[in-house]
Amino acid sequence: MEEIVLVGFGGHAKSVADSIEREGKYNIIGYTDLQKADSRYSYLGTDDELQAVFDSGIKNAAIGLGYMGKGVVRQQIYAKLKDIGFSLPVIADPSSIISTTAVIGEGTFVGKGAIVNAEANIGKMVIINTKALVEHECVVDDFSHVAVGTVLCGQVKVGKAVFIGANATVIQGVSVSQNAIIGANCTVLRDLEDNRKYYGVKNPRGGYSYPS
Repeated sequence: MEEIVLVGFGGHAKSVADSIEREGKYNIIGYTDLQKADSRYSYLGTDDELQAVFDSGIKNAAIGLGYMGKGVVRQQIYAKLKDIGFSLPVIADPSSIISTTAVIGEGTFVGKGAIVNAEANIGKMVIINTKALVEHECVVDDFSHVAVGTVLCGQVKVGKAVFIGANATVIQGVSVSQNAIIGANCTVLRDLEDNRKYYGVKNPRGGYSYPS
């Protein structure tokens, strides 16, 4: 069994670690973070120790941080890990369902009960969280986070570093541009622009608007 280091250890990292153990492909040797966490895994120091970890023979890493704003922190850590030479494997919980025709990029996490359907194309370092549904032919670009219970209907296109909140639904064929943030429980009926926040506000006539 190959060994792997966790980079960053908070709530999301606990889900990632649990799925790694359930997969049975990697042995977690410990984690790096700004400070020691309440964890049964070994604390290896800050991220400044990652080069030493790599030099010791540990070639695999998994990022344990969630979206963190606009995903910038995850992008920075990813760049550092690649510069050192780490591989970032796909972590998919055994309870997830991933079509054999789907494409999943490096470092992506697919959580418990999530479904990635036929011909979906998922970029690198994406989070497809617990019980999220990514339907046929969807495209989810790098560093995006599809939160728990979210539904992406068929042929949805999600840009880079997008956050889609818990239990949101994006209807078929809609495009969500990069860095957009969609609030929990929204139903997205139209294309959304870059770098804006959207949340559902029920109006007197029924339906929802999407102010930035």
